[in-house]
Amino acid sequence: MSSINEIRDKSFFNETNSNYSKNINDEKNSNIKFMNVIENLHLTNLMNNNKVSNKKVSYGIDDTIYEEDYNIAISQNGRFAVIFDSANLRIKVIENTDHRPFIYNKKKIDSRNMNESNGSDKFNEVITYFKIQNDFTIDKFYHNDLMPAPFNKEVDINVGGSLRNDIEMEGKENFKNDDKFKWSYDISNMHNKNGKRYIFVAVSRIEVEKFMTGKMYGDNEYAKISKIRNGCKSTVIQIKDGNGSALSEKSISITIDMQPEKEKQKLDEIKGTCIYCIELKRQKNGGDYIFKKVTCNYYSSISGICRFIEEYNKSTGSTVKRFIILNFGGIYNFNFHNHFQFTEKFNYPKSVKRELNYWYITKSCMNRLLSCLCDKYFVVKQHKDNVELFEVFDMIDMKLTTTVRSLNDITVKENRNNIFTFSKLQFCYTQGANSIKLHYIENGLKVASKTFKEIEQIYSLEFIDSDEKLLLMGKGLEEGTKFVIWDIYNTGNVETITFSNMVKLGTRLASTSGNILQVDDEGNVRSVLKRIENKLLKQKDKEKAEKGENEVEKTMESHMERFIGTTLDGDPDKNHIIWFDKNVTPIFKPIVINKEPWVLGDYERNSYCICQNKKGSEIETLQLIVGRSTVQIWHQIQDDSKPDDDLPNKGEPFLEYIWATGIPIDQEREETRLRIEKFVHEGSNDVSNDFYLKVYWYERSLCENIEEEEKDDDEEFNMVEHNEGALVAKREKVISRKDIVDKINAIRHACKALDHLNKRKKYLLSNYSKIQKFEEIVAYIEHIVWRFIKHDPDQFKLLNVRRNVMKILILGNCSHLIKFILFGDDKELKYNEEGKKVLEFRHVPRNKLWPGKKYIKDKELDVINNIKDDKDRMIPQNDLELAIYHYKGRELKDTIIVGYLLEYYSRHATENIGWMCTVSKALPLLFKYNYDDYAKKLFRKECFADQDFFSTQDSFEIIPKKYLDRLNHDIKFRAFKPVLNLQSNKYRWYDRIFNRGNNEVSFKHKVYKFFEDFDNDLGKSPIALRVVPLPRFTVNDISKEKIDYNIFKIILNLIWFIFIPRWYKVGREDRDKLSPFSRVIRYENNDDIFDNPSTEAIIDFHWKEARNFSFLLLLRFLIFSICFVLVSWAYCAHENIIVGTHSFLAILIVIFYYLAAYLLITEFIQLYYNGPRDYFNNVFNGFDLISLIFPTVVMTLLFKEYQVSNGFESVQMTDPGLLTGISFSIFVLWIELILYLRLTSNMALYINYFLYIFKTVFPFILFMLIVIVAFAHTMFVLLRDPQDIDGIKILHNSFSGNAVDPLTNETFDVNIQSDFDPDDNPFSSFGSAIEAAYFWLSSNWVQKDQFKFWASEVVTVVASLFLVIILQNMLIAFMGGVYEKAETNGRQALLRSRARNIADYEALHHIHFWHVDPEPEYIYYIGQSKNFEEWYEMRKDDQKSIYEGFEHKSTFMRKIFKRTSYDKFSIWDYDHIKSKSMIEEIEDMRYEMNLIVEKLLSQIKQT
Repeated sequence: MSSINEIRDKSFFNETNSNYSKNINDEKNSNIKFMNVIENLHLTNLMNNNKVSNKKVSYGIDDTIYEEDYNIAISQNGRFAVIFDSANLRIKVIENTDHRPFIYNKKKIDSRNMNESNGSDKFNEVITYFKIQNDFTIDKFYHNDLMPAPFNKEVDINVGGSLRNDIEMEGKENFKNDDKFKWSYDISNMHNKNGKRYIFVAVSRIEVEKFMTGKMYGDNEYAKISKIRNGCKSTVIQIKDGNGSALSEKSISITIDMQPEKEKQKLDEIKGTCIYCIELKRQKNGGDYIFKKVTCNYYSSISGICRFIEEYNKSTGSTVKRFIILNFGGIYNFNFHNHFQFTEKFNYPKSVKRELNYWYITKSCMNRLLSCLCDKYFVVKQHKDNVELFEVFDMIDMKLTTTVRSLNDITVKENRNNIFTFSKLQFCYTQGANSIKLHYIENGLKVASKTFKEIEQIYSLEFIDSDEKLLLMGKGLEEGTKFVIWDIYNTGNVETITFSNMVKLGTRLASTSGNILQVDDEGNVRSVLKRIENKLLKQKDKEKAEKGENEVEKTMESHMERFIGTTLDGDPDKNHIIWFDKNVTPIFKPIVINKEPWVLGDYERNSYCICQNKKGSEIETLQLIVGRSTVQIWHQIQDDSKPDDDLPNKGEPFLEYIWATGIPIDQEREETRLRIEKFVHEGSNDVSNDFYLKVYWYERSLCENIEEEEKDDDEEFNMVEHNEGALVAKREKVISRKDIVDKINAIRHACKALDHLNKRKKYLLSNYSKIQKFEEIVAYIEHIVWRFIKHDPDQFKLLNVRRNVMKILILGNCSHLIKFILFGDDKELKYNEEGKKVLEFRHVPRNKLWPGKKYIKDKELDVINNIKDDKDRMIPQNDLELAIYHYKGRELKDTIIVGYLLEYYSRHATENIGWMCTVSKALPLLFKYNYDDYAKKLFRKECFADQDFFSTQDSFEIIPKKYLDRLNHDIKFRAFKPVLNLQSNKYRWYDRIFNRGNNEVSFKHKVYKFFEDFDNDLGKSPIALRVVPLPRFTVNDISKEKIDYNIFKIILNLIWFIFIPRWYKVGREDRDKLSPFSRVIRYENNDDIFDNPSTEAIIDFHWKEARNFSFLLLLRFLIFSICFVLVSWAYCAHENIIVGTHSFLAILIVIFYYLAAYLLITEFIQLYYNGPRDYFNNVFNGFDLISLIFPTVVMTLLFKEYQVSNGFESVQMTDPGLLTGISFSIFVLWIELILYLRLTSNMALYINYFLYIFKTVFPFILFMLIVIVAFAHTMFVLLRDPQDIDGIKILHNSFSGNAVDPLTNETFDVNIQSDFDPDDNPFSSFGSAIEAAYFWLSSNWVQKDQFKFWASEVVTVVASLFLVIILQNMLIAFMGGVYEKAETNGRQALLRSRARNIADYEALHHIHFWHVDPEPEYIYYIGQSKNFEEWYEMRKDDQKSIYEGFEHKSTFMRKIFKRTSYDKFSIWDYDHIKSKSMIEEIEDMRYEMNLIVEKLLSQIKQT
């Protein structure tokens, strides 16, 4: 954004009465003709609608009273700038005619608006030019072409024909004190609203002692805020046309609530902030913008560093979101929505606030605050234990957006100032006087670091040329200001230039978004980048003239002659055309003939001799060959006087360069072959010969609009024709020696060639000869890439940032290269002081791509999806997602690249969890495609327990006070949301409920703490702070609407909340919008993920909301159950519940049916969303349905007996069927209520124990039941009808005794014998036989008491032996072992159940009554230190590489990249870093020797 500078206040305005008007003839220069007359319409108090007196303001000119002090600010997009003369208070708004916007696709932009017509770096496209008065109102306007006369120190200047009065002189003396008052200013981008265009200019005059120190900053914050809200006024100014008539348009209403204008203040008291809203109008021909009218908004009670904060939206463009004023008190926020409205004050981060309160009570903090501002970011830097931490706050959302950690290099000279800048992807800052570091904004990871020896001290940093270059400005060895331009991604080269006359950079320079402007002493604005370009162009022209390069370019003409090639047998080969210049090379024999073995049959080839240099018997040849889809350059050195072993590559040709069209394999044919449009070269026999090759080919495009198709930056194409419904494109490519010399493009082309070849590998089938040639070419290409990675790893890392070559290597199945990129080789291993391995990073993960780029191009989709109609078709968005998806369905041994990436990311995540940014997003795919072994090892990695993320932060400032005050004896893991937003003083009515906005603990925690401390002398348990190492793991992509929660909306939500069932906001087809955590829960099928502290923390963090929703369902179910019990009781008792009242019973029935409908609809919504399979796999869902349907059916049957007049009083007899239904319904309701106890932790454990035991022993119980059925069937056959079978004796029970007649006292002998009743036979039916056999388990042998039959006795003996002795005891023993396992896995089952509830709750439509905070990107949690240590110790033996074991299982052959005999003869020059490599090798040798010596000494001591 603009460069807000600290400016001196040298003078002020002449006082002007509000009713003052002056005739044009009274001016000093009466002969001036004015273009327009401007009328100040009125000052309005919008709160009281009071008009203020009118006054006239005219176009005119005046003299320069004080010596000019020009300063400049630039809008965030660099399109507009404001020049402020703080001495004479003149404001000039200009349009940047050298505006350099960010270009997303350079090939679509033919030219820039860079003042290319004359190459001038000066421009004066003035939009408006005016002077302001002491109350910030506009005094007069100047004509845009006016250049005020410069200040003349020798002349005493009259103002309006009179001398300055004493008051003015007194004011001038006061303003000479630079420390008393300061200026701040800013300008916004163009804002479009209702077809009108506006620019905002802010000016603030700061009383330093009051607003920039703590000396006079009182404690009555409320009074200050109220004063800011009310202490404002507004002025609307409208232009009249040349005829004096007013324009028809009404004044714009971009104003702020104002207070009536106060009495005139003394000059030294005037301060405050004013925003000028300037309306623009574009000329009809689409030319420049012209000024239309202006609105002045003045705040008298607040001043400070002012800044417009704007956000960019693709649909609406750049919009102003807020205006902020920064001073000692904090960040004062003015939201913008058609007008600026003060809303709240944000506090600074704790570290800044603490620093201000300690160091800046009596001195100004303005410079300190300015050092934290850059663009839309507020950056805080901290130091601790030789580590520096940058906290970057995005002022659009007022929250922490990234954290950057970096080790301090004590050998580097420190830069006193915080110098940093931002691109769209990266954060760049200085470390030391002349060193910089680049970090991703997304995850805080370091991308690159570089030291510039060309500069001594860096003053400023700025990304230019669409973020592809970095401009450094500072002090060089020579006099003047030195500029260094680093081409970050394309070449890595550094250009320097020095300006000897560029001074006063602090307030005269403004830069943002690749635009840098400077204002000189005369008020002229110049483009610094244009000045640099012009000077660099002159330097290059001068160097070319000195080297005679222009003459060389003239000689690059084609003198090639065409010859027919020959086959290996010497026969003519008409398909191989050879081109060479006979004047240079009389005889040329190609060194390669056919280097595209994947092409079946013969095909057209063209070979060009770039050079064939003879030195004695040695012949060095460089040949370029154009095949069907590739361009290759081969190099050979031959010498007949030497044996082959002494020659590079044993005298065989070796590959130097390859480029491939990348055409889909189904399109590669003779018609789409490469065709040559032009080839020229220098015409000399030198390996360094320059050449120019232009080829083209035809390819079917997948995009309807070919211009929208993404392509390489070095390719051109245009539409040709429609062929069979497809769009055919002609693509062009230019290749020159520059592509090889620069290396970066050549490496990118080599990587693409690996992908191109890999797609064709499977078509070689079993042709051994072609396979051998194919693998030879692949080996050469991999060696080219390996050399670049080995010698220039930093540039490869930057190449991956810009061109995403890792994606290409994954598609090319380059597992060996990927492993080298990630882990290096054994020779590269370095160790720190602790003995741990230190690897050089060559790859940094990310999710955000280069602006305007797609991760997967359209023609790559079919390749990664394998099958076009794949139901799981998706578009990966990062490297890990691509690897998982690309290798899905294969054996784990063939997915080794996935293991490499997971191991690489998780290994480094202990230092910075940003390494896991792609892992957290790709985890759902890992579970979806059953990479179980990888997932199991991943969740046992060290990064989940051992973290160094908080090394520069005090944990006690992060952990909430409510946890710090507790003893924490019984906690395992407790998660909480970190305070990442800048804290606001805005108080909302619901803040008291959640104790927001203060550091107090809630009443609930106070109660917990009271009982925890009661009669307890134990101290606090040591706790450890951790963060879930999965960024954005619980953040979903569900669209969220902005809702205004007024009273009507709150009442409507309350009705919905109570009476209407929730539906799912995410459909079954949109589940990809759910958070990665929820999708992982849907796919996981093992307990490994739940045996992890981070998973427990996530569940603990989100369980509260899901549990509360379930509690509401439980409450409804309780009411539903009570209604059923009361109604059924009334039926059984044949009376009303309340005597004499029938309506109460009717109310119960209505409530019952409503709740039944509510709960059943809820269940059916879940059934539809989850699908029958997932829904019924959860045993609780089945019980939910039964507990609702069964009582509802019974209630419906009861309702038939209900009478409106008397309820159930008319029922004469209870129906046994209904009674049975009621009893079973009550039993089901009790079971459901018991299952609802799973919402509490302790009860949930026992429920999960039961379910686990039942699930485990169920097969055994089923086996026992089958055995019982077998015995029952046997007994059914034997004893079904015992009376009809001989040999079966029916046992009769007989009873004997005496009986006495009471009348006669006679005694009788009584004998009673029971007769056999077939209905009493338990084996008369198959069902009763099963029941009788089941009760054998309880030793109820009924057949022994009723029948005597040897066969039944045999069955009884066998049954008692098998069922009672063996199976029953086996079940008891089995149950004991299962219970131990259930106890072990019970917590995992509990966590899984809660996680599924959380995932289900996330997809629901949520009802809120106020604005809720967004989901945090990071989840922090605490736990007892011993818990983390125990978890880590238990899994210490599992801390092996994730890919370990899979390499040995697969056909993976370890490939060791090493130097070859032809490397030093290659045209690839790495001499500039050989010395560095030699030093590193010597250091490695020294370290290895030290290890050997230490080992020998230890062995000697042992002996």
